[in-house]
Amino acid sequence: MNLISRILDKIDVTLFIIYAFMGIGSVYLGAFIRNQIDMPFWPEIFICILVISPIYFLVRLAKKKYMPK
Repeated sequence: MNLISRILDKIDVTLFIIYAFMGIGSVYLGAFIRNQIDMPFWPEIFICILVISPIYFLVRLAKKKYMPK
């Protein structure tokens, strides 16, 4: 039980919640990109990664800047 409480203490709840909503949004954004382009699977995945991954990085930077601990 002590191990679980230590793990839960290390979780950044704000980022966890933001990433949860962004994950749901990423699914819809990925589906939108897939509907707009007609490519094989791997180039589609690569394009989705190039579009979606920087958004997660920018959220982490924004949180660090606007919500310091």
